[in-house]
Amino acid sequence: MAKKRISSVDLEWLILEELEGRGSRTPRLTLAIVPDDKRGWRAVVAASSKRFMSVENQRELTAVQNRLRLKYELRS
Repeated sequence: MAKKRISSVDLEWLILEELEGRGSRTPRLTLAIVPDDKRGWRAVVAASSKRFMSVENQRELTAVQNRLRLKYELRS
């Protein structure tokens, strides 16, 4: 199955909605989606948001990224 090409803005929105849907108690994060040579893309959390993230929130973000990487490819 081919991966769907998606913009970084749409991908960011999907990640934030997924985290919110999982009941994450982290306040709205500031994310940037950047290309990654090894994995295709990755989400980078702003320092001002990262300080409010718990270890569990970081695990949730990693799980969401891994799941979405299977479906979506970053549009260049």
